[in-house]
Amino acid sequence: MFDLHHLNKTESSYFQHLVFAMWLNLLALAIVITGVIHAFIPWIFPFTPYHLAQKIIRDTEKYFRLGRHVKP
Repeated sequence: MFDLHHLNKTESSYFQHLVFAMWLNLLALAIVITGVIHAFIPWIFPFTPYHLAQKIIRDTEKYFRLGRHVKP
């Protein structure tokens, strides 16, 4: 649960990690908001939560490809 060497393992600075993590958090929040709205009113945001989840995956994979990845 705790890893005091997480930033070293991800090869990112505190600020880089903060910005990236907050970006993903905002996308996740958008998924929750649009998903709840869509659950009650299905014709609003029909695929938005799905597309936002895909964006989180794409951005995370891009972040790992840039060399900021967990070392074994």
